[in-house]
Amino acid sequence: MAQNAAGATATPKMQMSPERAHEVVLMTQRIRQNFPELATIPDDRLLYATWRSFKRIDQTSDSDYHTMAGVFFREFDRHLLNYQFSKAGEDDVVRHRFFAIITDLFQ
Repeated sequence: MAQNAAGATATPKMQMSPERAHEVVLMTQRIRQNFPELATIPDDRLLYATWRSFKRIDQTSDSDYHTMAGVFFREFDRHLLNYQFSKAGEDDVVRHRFFAIITDLFQ
């Protein structure tokens, strides 16, 4: 019985194409390099948040770089930092930083 309860709250399995997996890893590395605020976040949580962001992007029909940056901002601000960016009023600055990483990654 305890295994069923524990399994119900487990993190979903990250499934993706090899191409998307490569993008997730590269994006995670770039986020790690460009966001010192995330230094205390473990690699597995950072990777999972990056995957969730791409998963949300894949579910939308509008995936321009500005939209993608907004998705990353919301995912990281909400789920990893408990709205620290928003509370500090850094929404636009952080979205721009994500935009720069995404632009560099996909050129």
